Amino acid sequence: MTTAYFDELAGRLRDSGVPEEEVAGTVDDLAAYIAESGADPDDEFGTPEEFAARLVPSEGGRPPEPSDETWRRTADAFQDRRMLNRYGDEGWEAERVDSVGRDEYFKRPKAASHGPDADLRIPPKRFFWSRRFYVFISCYFGFWTAVCVAWVAFAPAESRSRFLIGSLVGLVVAALAAGVSIWQGGRRSR
Repeated sequence: MTTAYFDELAGRLRDSGVPEEEVAGTVDDLAAYIAESGADPDDEFGTPEEFAARLVPSEGGRPPEPSDETWRRTADAFQDRRMLNRYGDEGWEAERVDSVGRDEYFKRPKAASHGPDADLRIPPKRFFWSRRFYVFISCYFGFWTAVCVAWVAFAPAESRSRFLIGSLVGLVVAALAAGVSIWQGGRRSR
C-alpha cells in the first residue's frame, strides 16, 4: 500500500507540472520518513490527491508593482528557485524571511535604469553591532557607573580616589586595546 500511495502522489505531482527531479526527491524523502516512523501515509499526510494539491506550486501572492520598493510573498517547497530567478531578473533581491515565513525583497536602486545587470557599489561593512550589543554596552557602563557612585558614597575616604583612578586606568587600557584591534582589522581588510 505504501508503494501505491507514493506512486499515485508522484503521478499527481508530475501531472501538475512539478519537475521530475523535484518529484523524485520529495517522494524519496517522504517514503524514508514513513519507513522510519512506521506510520500510514494516509493517516500522516492525507490522501495522495489532497497532499499533492498542498505540495503543488502556488503563485505566492501578487507580483510586485513597478512602484514598489519592498515586496513580500509566501513560498512553498517547489517554487522558491523559480520565483527567485524570475524576480531576481527584474531587480528584486531577497532581504530576509519575516517572522511569519514570508520572503521580503527590496528593489535594487539602479535596477530601474540598468536592469538586472545593475552594479551595486556597496562598501563591505567591517563591523556589525546589533541592538543586543548596544544594550549590553549600555547596561555594562550603567553597572560600572552605579558601582563607582556607590563606592564614592559608601567607601572609606582613603580608598575612594584609588578605586576611581584604577577604574579610569582600566577604562583607558581597554579603550586603547579595542582601538588597536579595530585599527589592525582595518589594515588587514585593505
